[in-house]
Amino acid sequence: MKFKITEPDYEKNPYTGMGRSHWLEVSHFYLEGIFKHVKSIDSPIIVPKHSDEVGYPNPTSPAWRLAAERFEGLARSFLIAAPLLHNEPEAVVGGYALKTYYKQAILNGATPGHPSYLLSLEQIMETAENGERAFQHTCECASLTIGLYMCKSVIWDTYTQAEKDTIAAYLSEFGHSYTGHHNWRLFNMLILAFLSMEGYTINEETMRDHAATILSYYAGDGWYRDGHLFDYYCPWAFHVYGPLWNVWYGYEKEPYIASKIEAYSNTFVETYPRFFDQDAHVTMWGRSSIYRSAAAAPLAANFLLKKATANAGLARRIASGSLLQFATKEECFYEGVPSLGFYKPFSPLVQSYSCAASPFWLANTFVCLYLPEDHPFWTAKEENGVWEELNDTHTVLDAPGIVIDNHLENGFTEFRTGKISMRVGNTSLNSYSRVAFHSGFMWEDFSYEGEETMQYSLQYEGVESSSIPNLILYGREKEGVLYRKQYFDYVDTFQSQASIDLADFTIPYGHLRVDKMRIPDKPYRLTFGSYGMPLDREVTVQERKEIGGAKGKAIILKTSRGQIALVTYTGFDNMATKRRKDVSPVSDESMLIYAETTRKVHYAYKDYVLISAILTKNNEEEWTDEELFPVAKVTFTDKEQCGGYGPIEIRLKNGESYTVDYEGLEGHLRV
Repeated sequence: MKFKITEPDYEKNPYTGMGRSHWLEVSHFYLEGIFKHVKSIDSPIIVPKHSDEVGYPNPTSPAWRLAAERFEGLARSFLIAAPLLHNEPEAVVGGYALKTYYKQAILNGATPGHPSYLLSLEQIMETAENGERAFQHTCECASLTIGLYMCKSVIWDTYTQAEKDTIAAYLSEFGHSYTGHHNWRLFNMLILAFLSMEGYTINEETMRDHAATILSYYAGDGWYRDGHLFDYYCPWAFHVYGPLWNVWYGYEKEPYIASKIEAYSNTFVETYPRFFDQDAHVTMWGRSSIYRSAAAAPLAANFLLKKATANAGLARRIASGSLLQFATKEECFYEGVPSLGFYKPFSPLVQSYSCAASPFWLANTFVCLYLPEDHPFWTAKEENGVWEELNDTHTVLDAPGIVIDNHLENGFTEFRTGKISMRVGNTSLNSYSRVAFHSGFMWEDFSYEGEETMQYSLQYEGVESSSIPNLILYGREKEGVLYRKQYFDYVDTFQSQASIDLADFTIPYGHLRVDKMRIPDKPYRLTFGSYGMPLDREVTVQERKEIGGAKGKAIILKTSRGQIALVTYTGFDNMATKRRKDVSPVSDESMLIYAETTRKVHYAYKDYVLISAILTKNNEEEWTDEELFPVAKVTFTDKEQCGGYGPIEIRLKNGESYTVDYEGLEGHLRV
């Protein structure tokens, strides 16, 4: 199962062929896959998942989780159906009139005593774990309000007053209840805003507290910090729910807060398009990446604001491109619905709070279908932003600690992140702790057996498992060099902790690393891995050594998908490749290139600095010597040329020079 564009319009949409009619076709496509699992007009939307290994429900799930599964199926599929109903009130899918199905299902779910009742907060608490106070129902109530707003005249306005009161009472219970101390505040805000908009009494002090707290999460550069992290929850929650709240409530009743939400959204859309690659593809990054194309949602939601500043042609190009990234790939679907994965089903990506219907949150982008046909979002000609320029684009966002590179030479986007702090053993560490993320080559799961993709792995002699950095501190970018620092097994002190000073800068096809080991205990083995290459097609492994120059050594992985090269200069003992199983989001097997170094003796003055380059291509063309080995000369300050102290001069073959100097890094570190 996959979506195929019929009669593409390349005149107005030169990059995707996707116009407004095609978005409506995609809505039908997704809903057809969903409703093939609905047995009757009275049946809930429960779709299959490929495994009970992760997510919910599972054999140990409490009773309320079964209701939450039904609620997610209802509310999140409604995020697709409601914009469609706004445009096609009589839409039929799988033999069901959508307006009839959802009108009945929503009312039944909110009606106490009905067999389809979704449970009250009191009933949920009866089977909740000790100390559990915030529940999935709050999120789904917010999704219901979005859907009811999107197709208001088709469903909400057709209820009797008594039926509206029943649904409103249910929404109010969760809207006024305890919520999570992060993006979930927005769920309560939307629920209460919808009720207020419809004439129901809400606690305005509660609303104001939620909204003020959301403002307090703002970090700068358009980015909110969600709890303690920066990830896609900023775009697909804060910058979608915020504009909706402004329209429903904020502009009228909280103008100051609304003005801030509007300003932050407009700041965000200035640089956010650079997170997408030349094909407008989403990079797999952070938790909940199962929501996929929802990452493009804020570019559409910005147009809900009174003073929107997003580029309409670019916004639609990215929204359509990211939608096609997944909808057109058969491997993205399991039994007709988006799988719990990024492409194929991929358990390491799935969180405990996810069920089979969770990926439907990708429909946040479908807010664009609420915009009228004559809106600039639909009438402007597609543009491709920085990808239409002549030079690579380099963007530094100090507030979230993210540096973005758009490589025109290969069409890929890379970004390097900091400000990451997670507990040792956190199952989401795999989606944050990387020295870089790539739009074409996704991160792979950690094995804790040594070599890992795009990260250092530390293994002490006599210890079975390896350690992965769980704290990455952001320094700054100075004279083109990005400085960060990462700690292994950080708990509560830096004292005696193993760390690495990270320094890297952009070069054609990738970036060059000049990292300094600060690992006090010995003996150890330290490895660094490349991006992983999926082995869903034939791979060629090449080794090359530089003749003259800086004595670079390279291993290249080449397939019809493209190429990955790891080049080493100083600090590493050797390089090799490794085949791995069940760690890739794309294929069952994958391969990575890794370099390693060992230290046996305490207090030996040996190489401190690891210099390497990670390069990628989107084709199988041979690398020139200058492309593969960009470094002309490396000069250390110390006479031993080990990098134990002082600046390091890196001269490139293209004439550019960089000075890497860790002095003062400790005073600039932030999380």
